[in-house]
Amino acid sequence: MVVKMEIDVSEASRRLGLSVSRVRQLLRAGDLRGRRLGSSWLISAEDVARLQHQGRPAGRPLAPKRAWAVLDLLDGGRALWLSDSARSQVRRYLADLIDPGPDGWRAALRGRSSVLGIVAHPAAIERLRRVHGVHAAGLSAAASRGFDLVALADPMPELYVEEEQWHDLSCSLALRDGPEPNLRVRLPKEVWPFAVVEGRGQGLIGDALLAADLLESAEPRAVAAGAACLGELLARWQDRRGCA
Repeated sequence: MVVKMEIDVSEASRRLGLSVSRVRQLLRAGDLRGRRLGSSWLISAEDVARLQHQGRPAGRPLAPKRAWAVLDLLDGGRALWLSDSARSQVRRYLADLIDPGPDGWRAALRGRSSVLGIVAHPAAIERLRRVHGVHAAGLSAAASRGFDLVALADPMPELYVEEEQWHDLSCSLALRDGPEPNLRVRLPKEVWPFAVVEGRGQGLIGDALLAADLLESAEPRAVAAGAACLGELLARWQDRRGCA
């Protein structure tokens, strides 16, 4: 059995060379994965190592609605949750953007979701997968889509769940935070970006969204695949805009 180590905020602060308050900010933003134990945080030592390897996020994150809009536009959507003026600003952002690489993409998009490490019975995970509006995410979904990830070890399942549904689903399926999670749940902030897909009766989400998930992986190959996909989608989007 693999034992996953957890450390407290002070130790994470020491390892990352950041203040305690900054570590707590990273936890609240979802950039660092941990769980509450009473009034304290316990943080995955593996996730701290991931952040050490990646380095500090380069630049400020986009607001959640705008981060989701970037991904939706790259996937050919219209980001209908934004006002016309905000949508124009995001389009201008993309038009002027030079492919920022893994660190730049991760920094810009990192505020879009809360990410939870969950302990769940395998049967509960399968039941959660079948709930209307729950979408596959992360490494496993990207691999099944055809991303170059076939050589990677069997990944932890990841699912997108609407924040308003999460409390009831977690209670009914006995899903809980724990030191050795076997499920990662992503709760999009401020907007449910899959409403148009669901309204059309489609089950797939876009490649840009899956690529953004890969940027947060501990697997360098997955990070590279995600960044490469976003770079290609950006180039295509800019080409289409130039021809319009």
